Amino acid sequence: MGHWIMVDLAIVLLYGLQHTLLTTKLAVAIYKKILPEYTWNFVYSAISVATLVFGFQYWEASGEYLFYFTPGSLAYHASVILLSLSLFFFFYCFKFTTSFWQWLGVKQIAMKVLGREAPVYYRLRNEGIKRYIRFPHHTCLIFFFWLHPVMTLDTLLLAISATIYLYVGTYHQDLRGLRIIGEEWANYRKETGLLFPGPKVFRRFLADLRMRRPATGEA
Repeated sequence: MGHWIMVDLAIVLLYGLQHTLLTTKLAVAIYKKILPEYTWNFVYSAISVATLVFGFQYWEASGEYLFYFTPGSLAYHASVILLSLSLFFFFYCFKFTTSFWQWLGVKQIAMKVLGREAPVYYRLRNEGIKRYIRFPHHTCLIFFFWLHPVMTLDTLLLAISATIYLYVGTYHQDLRGLRIIGEEWANYRKETGLLFPGPKVFRRFLADLRMRRPATGEA
């Protein structure tokens, strides 16, 4: 086994362990006893970013290419366009969900400083893309890891690990929404996909498109 895979696996596991430990009920309860609850998301985000910076600092390249799209080729342009779109829609999807700054925990602190009440973090939003997918910004992140014009063994490891991490993390976040919101979220789960729309949801999406299409040929 190459040295790179042991180092990169250790980094991936470190990030997963950090996330798992910090989001346990025990860790959150201890944090709330020491620091104000409204700072939790910001501190968690800061620790996550610090872990990512550390990980990318020591990440080792495998040097083995699975594919390499030549700059200027059709495949290269298609890959770059789709990659850019995945990043664009990641931010765009926050229009229908928790705001980006609230997601990072910045908004909670800002509202507290201004003496205002921050919006509820977990609440049901059933509009736009959220009518079909419960966590669309996570979906965009999955595409982001798979759409690069260059794929090596180590970036394949990163893409697979990120996909597993995002699915497991999103699943637990979904259960948290169910626990906090209750029956309304349970009904919402029946009508939407977690990260990708199933056949039932996709058929409803197509039906919604047909209903929104303006009628033609009418007097």
